[in-house]
Amino acid sequence: MVGTTILGRPAMIITVSLPPFLGRSEAASFRNQLLVALEQKESVAVECAGAGPLPSLWIQLLHAAATSAKARGLSVTLKAASSECRESLRAIGFDAAQSALVLE
Repeated sequence: MVGTTILGRPAMIITVSLPPFLGRSEAASFRNQLLVALEQKESVAVECAGAGPLPSLWIQLLHAAATSAKARGLSVTLKAASSECRESLRAIGFDAAQSALVLE
């Protein structure tokens, strides 16, 4: 976890890594981690360096979490996204300028 300041108050950022297999049960577990972080008023950084292409389920999950986080003054950031990860985002028409999901 990394400390930062959001809207003038200290906040924590939870960093999580995507699991090697991105199936439905892993998505449910990851979704629960995101929900807990947002309930605790913590932004989330998702480490994607080792991730291959993201299935659409995961992209939807990340986008929904980012939208919810933004409404709470928080963020969901994809860190070190692999080229396969970025390509899967481009393939669905991901527009970083229009999305609450932040790409580093």
